[in-house]
Amino acid sequence: MNTEHTQRITVDGRTVHMDKFESFGEMLAYCKTNPEFGMSEHGDYSFTHTADFAEAYNLAKNGWHDVRAEVEQMLDTLTERLAERLDLAHVTNYGVSGAIVDMGRFMMGDPECMMEFVQEPAERMGKVVRLFVDYGASASYEAEFIRKRGVVILALVDTLNRLGVSCEIWGETAVRNGDTIHTTVTRLHDATEPMDIDTLMFALAHPSMLRRMAFCVREMSSVAKKIGARRGGSYGSTIHTEYAKAYGADVRMERLESRNHTCMTDPVEWVMQTVSGMGLV
Repeated sequence: MNTEHTQRITVDGRTVHMDKFESFGEMLAYCKTNPEFGMSEHGDYSFTHTADFAEAYNLAKNGWHDVRAEVEQMLDTLTERLAERLDLAHVTNYGVSGAIVDMGRFMMGDPECMMEFVQEPAERMGKVVRLFVDYGASASYEAEFIRKRGVVILALVDTLNRLGVSCEIWGETAVRNGDTIHTTVTRLHDATEPMDIDTLMFALAHPSMLRRMAFCVREMSSVAKKIGARRGGSYGSTIHTEYAKAYGADVRMERLESRNHTCMTDPVEWVMQTVSGMGLV
């Protein structure tokens, strides 16, 4: 058990035990070193949507695209809604060549009488948004519900990408058992890298991201026993993200707490509200 990997940080005066990974690949490689699998191996299909850890690892490593059609369907609606909200601003450039003649300038003999319309660079272009996704959920939430919520998050990420916004995406899930707090933090996408939404599907939408991968990390943490990270254990009670507060996330998608949250009852409206709240439309 690699208990040395777990760090101790202080958040709001409280000690938090954190396992942090700079990339999803690093997290997966770490999970492979687990010497004693608990529920990360033995959780059943209805709870995880995978048969075992090996299947989950294979999907995480090689790609899982089952939700692509649902994401695309939501994006079609979002594209229409965004088109209604985006007013493209243009400036007029004058020169000796261009697309249209300014007759007033032409009649006055001005050689720079040709016009072309250039779209002004939008303020959102070049903007970097730090997005923290809390993919935690209590055992009472069905795997299918977790998957559906992930589809909404993927639609948000894809929408930001289409708006020219670079995203630094982190996934976090935190738990508490008594006075012990543990959190798993993973950078899922670096803002300097090209966005490929397909590579994020498992991490943001598959129930095994939490119930196999994050469980696996907890099983190897220095506080595994204290949070009950073992077969038949509780693995802690899900709480709000901890590291996101210290890091200063621009957008925090918190854990599942209500089946009636707007992101589930009207996902398109939730995405629109989110991008509007960031001043992007």
